[in-house]
Amino acid sequence: MADRSDDGTRATEDGRSGPDRQATLERVMALVNSSPSLVYLKDTEFRYTFVNHTFARDSGKTLADMYGRGDEVIMPPEFVAQVRADELKVMESGAPLAYEEEVVTPKGRRHFSTVKLPVYGEDGEVIGIGGFVTDITERKLQELEQQRMIAAQREALRELSTPLLPIADGVLAVPLVGAVDPERARQIVDNLLRGIAEHRAHTAILDITGIRVMDTEVARALVQAARASRLVGARVVLTGISPEVAQTLVTLGVDLSGITTLATLANGIAFALRA
Repeated sequence: MADRSDDGTRATEDGRSGPDRQATLERVMALVNSSPSLVYLKDTEFRYTFVNHTFARDSGKTLADMYGRGDEVIMPPEFVAQVRADELKVMESGAPLAYEEEVVTPKGRRHFSTVKLPVYGEDGEVIGIGGFVTDITERKLQELEQQRMIAAQREALRELSTPLLPIADGVLAVPLVGAVDPERARQIVDNLLRGIAEHRAHTAILDITGIRVMDTEVARALVQAARASRLVGARVVLTGISPEVAQTLVTLGVDLSGITTLATLANGIAFALRA
């Protein structure tokens, strides 16, 4: 015969210490009730059979208020049908369901991470559904702030990668350095058009002295910039073309008609000021 000791264990017939069922239940309940997550159990008719202390505190309903009743006690009718559909899917499939959602609560708009899973009895049959709902609002706010910071950094890098330098009234210089991929090509055109509008420029000097490798992407960006500039009433002057770049442009068959080309940035500035 097994005897229970004061520390919540019991001695088995062979003298080993084993867990006491009542003590284990008490400890599990203490663990669940200490959780910051909302924890609940429902039967197969979607009626609550247990809610932990966090659930009771946040809902304003005790276990006695919730026991044997459904979600209509705490939810608007339009949400109850969706909750039941999700939980029915969990019970029928036997697979847990995890998702995140944004909910308007008495505390304001909150973000929650929810996990629902089937609960089995000792005979292996589904006896209900369990849920764990965790408030992740602070984490989401931190993620949003990080995303805003990253976006701001990208914007700063974008502006640095395509600087606009007002040289004189109506004249902008745009020195290009480094590699030009499709994303940067789009940025060059966007920045150039915004700069022309902001500074009311009639001439934009694209200096490609810092671009040593001329390929199709760079050539396409230059042509797009020139065409877009003409549409808003400005002309493009291309400067800094090295012999190697000039040869590549010819090989690629790039049509630079409508673009004034000069050897150096200084030549381009002098040309723009005379015009």
